[in-house]
Amino acid sequence: RALSSRHSQLPSPNRDRCMPAVLTPRSESRARQYAPSTADEAKRQSNIEEEAAADSATFHPRGDATTNNKITPESSASVMSTSSTVSVTMDKASIKAVPDERSYFERFADNVNHALTGGFFRLGYSVAKNPYKYALGSFLICLMLTVGIFAPGLTNENRSDKLWVPSDTQAQDDNKYVSQFYGAEARFGEVIVKKAGGGDVLDPAVFAAVKTLVDGIEAASMQWEGATIGWQDQCLKIGAACAISHPIQAFASAADYDTRDEIVAVVNGGAGTYKNLATGQPLNLDGTIGGQVLDANGEVTSASAVRVGFLTKIHQTIVDGDEVDERGDEFERKLLDVFEAGIPGVELTFIVSRSFGDEFGAAIQSDLGLLQAAFMLILAYAALMLSRWDEGCVGSRVAVTFSGVVSVGMAIAASYGFCSYIGLFFSPLMNVLPFLLLGIGVDDMFVIVNQYDHIDPTLDPATRIGKALASAGASILVTSATDVFAFLVGSNTTLPALRNFCFYASFGILFIFAFMVTWFVAFFVLDERRRARSQGDVICCFVTKNQACCACCAPREDKRTRMERAFGEGLGGQLVKPWVKGAVCVGFAAIAVGGFIGCSQLEIDADVNDFIPAGSYVKDWFADTNAYFAKLGDSIAVYSRDVDVHTADGAALMLAASLAFKADPYVAEASVSSWIESFNAHRGSTGAFTLADLHAWTTTVGSSGMPFKGDIVWKNETNNVPNEGIISTRMRGNHVKSFKSDDKVKSMDSLRDSLEAVPGNGAGNVFAFSDSWLSYEQYKSIASEATRNIASTMAGMVVIIAILLISPKAVLIVCLCLCLIIINIMGYMHFWGQTLDSVTIIMLIIALGLSVDYSAHIGRAFMEHRGTPDERLKNSLADMGVAVFNGAISTFLAVIVLSSSESYVFVTFFRQLFLCIVFGLGHGLVLLPVLMSLFPPKPFDPPAHMQ
Repeated sequence: RALSSRHSQLPSPNRDRCMPAVLTPRSESRARQYAPSTADEAKRQSNIEEEAAADSATFHPRGDATTNNKITPESSASVMSTSSTVSVTMDKASIKAVPDERSYFERFADNVNHALTGGFFRLGYSVAKNPYKYALGSFLICLMLTVGIFAPGLTNENRSDKLWVPSDTQAQDDNKYVSQFYGAEARFGEVIVKKAGGGDVLDPAVFAAVKTLVDGIEAASMQWEGATIGWQDQCLKIGAACAISHPIQAFASAADYDTRDEIVAVVNGGAGTYKNLATGQPLNLDGTIGGQVLDANGEVTSASAVRVGFLTKIHQTIVDGDEVDERGDEFERKLLDVFEAGIPGVELTFIVSRSFGDEFGAAIQSDLGLLQAAFMLILAYAALMLSRWDEGCVGSRVAVTFSGVVSVGMAIAASYGFCSYIGLFFSPLMNVLPFLLLGIGVDDMFVIVNQYDHIDPTLDPATRIGKALASAGASILVTSATDVFAFLVGSNTTLPALRNFCFYASFGILFIFAFMVTWFVAFFVLDERRRARSQGDVICCFVTKNQACCACCAPREDKRTRMERAFGEGLGGQLVKPWVKGAVCVGFAAIAVGGFIGCSQLEIDADVNDFIPAGSYVKDWFADTNAYFAKLGDSIAVYSRDVDVHTADGAALMLAASLAFKADPYVAEASVSSWIESFNAHRGSTGAFTLADLHAWTTTVGSSGMPFKGDIVWKNETNNVPNEGIISTRMRGNHVKSFKSDDKVKSMDSLRDSLEAVPGNGAGNVFAFSDSWLSYEQYKSIASEATRNIASTMAGMVVIIAILLISPKAVLIVCLCLCLIIINIMGYMHFWGQTLDSVTIIMLIIALGLSVDYSAHIGRAFMEHRGTPDERLKNSLADMGVAVFNGAISTFLAVIVLSSSESYVFVTFFRQLFLCIVFGLGHGLVLLPVLMSLFPPKPFDPPAHMQ
C-alpha cells in the first residue's frame, strides 16, 4: 500500500498517454518488455481471474480455515500494476512485521543513496520540463563568473622564482637581499670552440679563430630607441672592464700565440702567467680550456675545446607578471647572428640567456597542432560512441556532444574568472588544465547518456530523464566531489604554481559537474525532442526515417549493444569463473610488486636539458659543456650583511669565511675570487684596516682592486665619503660540476653548513647565495611535496568516497584500487625513464584525478545492482563498463597523438596519462569487479523513484 501510494505520486503515471509518438525499432523491442500487447495482456488478466476464483475458497495464509482472508471484490485494497489492478483483502491480525535485517551502516547508506538519487531525480525531472530556463540560467551564471577574467582580470605570473620556489625558503629571503643591493643576475652567453673535424685546440689557427670570434662579439651593435647600442654599452662591467673571459686575454698580441709551444707554455704557466693581462686577474684554466690531456707532471699537453664566456646587462621590466628584457633579447639576437654565421676552421656550439625561452617556446608552439588534433579526436570519438546508429541520422548526437564540450568550456571560463575574483594568479601551467577538464567532462557525458539509454523508453521523457540523472548524477557526484576535495587538499603545497593549479582544477571540476547536470542535460532534453520528431542531427530542418543505415547497426533482439554484451557477457562472463578470479588476483599482485619496486628506485632529478627539443643548438652546447668542461658548475657567491669588515673581528670573520668557501668540497677552489684575500695580499697584512684604504684600492684605475669594485656596496659612495661604512661585500666562485639534482642540493646545504661553522658567524651575517639555488630549493622540496600532495590527495579521496559510498567493503575495495593505480603509475614511470620533478608531480596529480573515475563508477554500479555477486559483476560491467571504457579511450586517443611530441612537457603528459589509462582501466574493469564479487557489499535498497 505504501509503495502504491508512493508510485501514484510519481510524475505522469499514465504511460499510455506518455508513450512517444514514434518508437525506434530498438525502443519498440524494449517497449514490449514493459508494455505487453493487448492480446498478451488479456490472456494474463484471464489467468489472474481464474486463479483468484480457484483460490478464493481455500486461501488461508495462516492455515486456519475459519479465517476470513479470501480474495473478494467487495472488500479490497488496490495494488498498482502496470496495466491491471488486483484487489486483495487481508486481516491485520494475520500480518507480521518483517524485521529489518540491515545493519546500521547499510541503513545509513540506503538513506544517503535515497537522498542523493531523489535529489537528482527531481533535478532531472525539472530540467526536462524547463530546459530553456536551465540552459539560460547556467549561461548567465557562467557569464557572471567569466567577467572576472577581464575585471579585475587575470594576473599572469611567469617568473620561475615566483612559480616553483617555495615562498618560505632561505634562498627566497637571501634573493631579496642580494637583489636589493646587487641587482638582478646578469644575462650570460657562452661559445665553445672546437677544431673542425676534431683535434687539439692548442693550435695557432684555432686561437686565431677565437680572436675572430671575440672581435665579432665586441663589434656587435644595434639600433635601440633612436640610439646605437654597442658591446661597451651592453656588457656587464667588473670595474672598468667588460665581463668576458677567453684564453686570448693571456696574450699581448697575435704574435705571442703564433706557435703551439708559446700557447702551451702560457697555458701551463700558472696564475702568474695565464692571466688577463688587462686586469691582472688569473684566468681559470678549467673554465677556458676543456678536454685537457695531462702528462705525468700534471701539465696540459693537448685540449679539445676552448670556451668564451661573457655577461651582459639586464634592462628588465615586468609586464603582466612576465619579466621582459626586450633590449637584452634584441642584442643577444645580434650575437646569435654572429655565432650562426660560423668561423672557418672551427665548430661552434653556443648559448645565450634567451636560448632557453626560444627553443622551449618553439617546441611548445610546434605541438599546438598536435594538441588541437587531440581535442578533435576526443570530440569525434565521443560523438561516434554517444550516437544511436540503429536510428540512422535521427540517432546521431553530434549536437549533444558539442553542447557537452561547450559546458566544459563554460566551466573553464567560470573557473578562470572565479579564481581571478579571489586573487589567484594565472601561470603557464594552467595551459594543461583544459585537457584534464575535457577528459573529466567527456567521461560525465558518457555516464549520463549511457544511463539514459538503459531507462525504459516507454516512460514519459521527464520521468526518463529524472531516472537517468538519479543514477548518473549520483555516480558523477562521487567522482567530482572526490576530485574537487582532493585538489583542494593538494593546494596545501609550498610550490605557488602547483598550489594555484590545484585551486583552478578544483573549481573547474566543480563547475563541470554543475553545468553537466544543468546545461548539458537541458540540451540533451531538446535533442531527445528532436529525435522524437524524427528530425536529423545538427541540420534539424528535415525529417528522416528512424532506421539503421546498414545491417551492422541494426538493433539486436536482446536489446543490448555489442559493447554492452562484450563487457557484460564477454568480459563479465569470463571474470565470474573461479580460476579466472584467482588468476586476476595473482596477476595484479605481481603488477603491484613491480610498482613497489619501481617506487623504491624512483629518483628525484630535474634537468633543464629535458625541456630542450632534439635537434636544437642548445642541446649541442649542453653535450659539449658536459663533455669538455665537467669541473666547473654553477656560479656561487658569499655575501656579508651588516658586518663591520674593517674591524679586527670583521676582517677575521671575512677571511675565515673566504677560507671556508674555498675549502668546501662542493666548491671549485681555483674559481674563488676573494676580495679580502686579495686586499690582504695588496697591503701585506691581515687584521683591521681603514675604509679609505679599501675604497682607494677598489677605485684607483690600474689597481689590482679594480675588478672587486662591484663586490663592495658602500653606504655612501658619493663625494668620496667611504667612512660612513659598508652595507655588503661579495666573494665569487663556482660549484664543482654536478649532474644530479640530489648532488646540487647537497652542494647548497654543504656550503651553508661550512659558513655556519665559521667562528663569529652565529647570526648568519655571512651567507652564500646563487640564482641557481632557487632551483635547488625546488629540487630539495620535491620529495616532501610529492609525498605530501599524493598522500593528502589520497586521504581526501578516501574521505569523500567513504561519505558517498558508506559501505565499508565498497569503500575499502575502491580505495585499494586507487592506491594500487597510483603506486603502479609511479613505479612504472621509473622503468620508463621518468624521474620526479615539478612536471611529473603535476601529471601525477592529474592522473590521480582521472583514475578515480575508472574505479568509483564501477564500484557504485555494483552497489546499485541486486542479485548474486556474479550477476552483479556482469550487470555492473554491462551498464557502466561501456561508459567508463569510452571515457578512457577518448582520452587515450588524444594521448597517442601527444606521443609524437618533441616537448618534454607533452612527452611526460603522454607517458603519465598512458600509464593512468592502462592501470586505471585494468583495475577498474577487471580487478575491482572481481574483488567486489569475492567480498560483496550489500546493494543499496532501491528508492521508490527508481522502482
